[in-house]
Amino acid sequence: MPVSRMRMRPWLEKMIESNTISGLTWVDKEKTMFSIPWKHAARHGWELDKDACLFKEWAIHTGKYSQGQTCDPKTWKANFRCAMNSLPDIEEVKDKSINKGHQAMRVFRMLPAVSKCRAVKEEMESDYSETHSPVNMCLPEETMSTQESTVDSTVNMDHGGE
Repeated sequence: MPVSRMRMRPWLEKMIESNTISGLTWVDKEKTMFSIPWKHAARHGWELDKDACLFKEWAIHTGKYSQGQTCDPKTWKANFRCAMNSLPDIEEVKDKSINKGHQAMRVFRMLPAVSKCRAVKEEMESDYSETHSPVNMCLPEETMSTQESTVDSTVNMDHGGE
């Protein structure tokens, strides 16, 4: 049974609006562009509470981390990055992102929301010819599964040689 929680896009919008994470800000609110601090952990001066705060909050929100557990900022960041990459309505603005240094950040743009029906249909049309594509790919939202809710990069898939 899937866990009921706020989806990533509205969660991000709420976090940006809250101004609780340093560096998580609107770059251009009208164009729905925002920046996320993206400092590399090997960088001199990197601090867990400052530079991995957003990733930690996402891990808490998704149930991958709770207070008292061993901190794993590398996994938090990887899970956050994978969740961001799986969203069809958020894209990175690479020419505005800064990849290195103390001011490293990634800039993203929120695109108009894509309905799951349209996204699935477009994906199917790109994978199949018209003769092979289903007539109607609209499924109720509760029956659809997203990568965000099903992929867990922290799970060890090795079953001891089975």
